[in-house]
Amino acid sequence: NGIYKPDSGSILIDEKPVEIRSPIEARNLGISMIFQELNYMPEMSVEESLFVGNWPRDRYGKVDWKEIRRRTLELLKRENLNYDPDTKLTDLSVYDTQMLEILKPVSYNSEIIIMDEPTSAITQKEVEVLFNKINELKQRGTSIIYISHKMDEIFRIADEITVFRDGTVVDSRPKEQYDME
Repeated sequence: NGIYKPDSGSILIDEKPVEIRSPIEARNLGISMIFQELNYMPEMSVEESLFVGNWPRDRYGKVDWKEIRRRTLELLKRENLNYDPDTKLTDLSVYDTQMLEILKPVSYNSEIIIMDEPTSAITQKEVEVLFNKINELKQRGTSIIYISHKMDEIFRIADEITVFRDGTVVDSRPKEQYDME
């Protein structure tokens, strides 16, 4: 996602090589990342957090708060999430904050979403809701790169599995060609 520079290899999007020098470039290419350690500003509202760094502007160049409210309500409704746009992030659970982190790439129309250990701090019930959301995104054509050590999760949601050891690819193939062993 542009935080680290590659040592070797190449990144292809739609079979074309790209060079990603920053997270902003990654976002402009349709790539977003949701980190294991949630990185949010607790005093921001739901709507502020969804558009931070990507503020819609009015014709005078000022932040267009009416447009932010309109987009937030539309996004929450479309994604079947019942959050008040004015709620401060500090008043939400870890799970709620994580769901909002997933909404950011959706609001950017990201085609590739990287999720790093997204279930590490949520309950099993919340995992089910997260997996439903992942399946919805997959059905819309969004590619999910799901990083996890939890084999049951990987076998449940993956189409393809790539195994890394010490930063090196050990193997990569369709899920059906693996078993838990």
